[in-house]
Amino acid sequence: MAEQTWFRQYVILERAALRAQLQYRVNFWTTLMGGVAYQGTQLLFLGVLLGKFGLIGGWGFPEVAFVFAMRLASHALYVVPFGSLRLLDEMVRDGEFDRVLLRPVNPFLQLVTRWFPLMSLGDALLGAGALIIFSWHAPIDWTGAKVVYLLLAVVGGGLVETGIQTFFCGLSFVATSTFSLRIFADTSITQFSGYPLTMFGRGVLYAFCTLVPMAFISFLPATVLLGRTADVPLPTWLTFLSPLAGAVVFVLGYSFFTKMMPRYTSPGS
Repeated sequence: MAEQTWFRQYVILERAALRAQLQYRVNFWTTLMGGVAYQGTQLLFLGVLLGKFGLIGGWGFPEVAFVFAMRLASHALYVVPFGSLRLLDEMVRDGEFDRVLLRPVNPFLQLVTRWFPLMSLGDALLGAGALIIFSWHAPIDWTGAKVVYLLLAVVGGGLVETGIQTFFCGLSFVATSTFSLRIFADTSITQFSGYPLTMFGRGVLYAFCTLVPMAFISFLPATVLLGRTADVPLPTWLTFLSPLAGAVVFVLGYSFFTKMMPRYTSPGS
């Protein structure tokens, strides 16, 4: 019952945030196309890069494009419902988080519905299109089980990115700013997680599985679907279970957020 109430509150607040953004129709369409263009340039760069070198880490264009599409779809599942997490630094600094604590609604829920990032709809549009197209062209013998695995992997990847950003939100309650850490994580995920991470070597891959667990966003589940688990220096069972990492990372991030929230100090106190 509590979960239904939480979800109902989320839908109501998110709908209100979206309605506020849609009042400016020209801004809506230009921002939407801006999101498509921004992510599209990365896909174009990928095509140029593979056209020049042929292979990346032993992976051809259909395989790398499939990994990229999974990353983009997972990113959309983070940024559409949770994109306003990036506002917490400013809210803490300006004391606006005081209002959040005074309302009888879950603070995290209020935070993620405070603002609707219109550009994220462009990410979602391109992510869904790329996933459909490149899944079709990937060297995968699709079955019902593999389709389900793909969907679980995309959801799990979105939860990994959400969990990382939620962790930084927890740091915002005690740090002056987490902007540099957010930029580092976001840039790293954007630039690297859409490629075969084994090309960086074993040590870096382990770092991408632990310190910044971006390997779970798309690469590890992609190796399962593409039949390339032998490329990864990890136990095969762990690679197969990689979609579950999303739930683990999100729970850890949210737990840290709730633990650090009582340490928030209003600038007006």
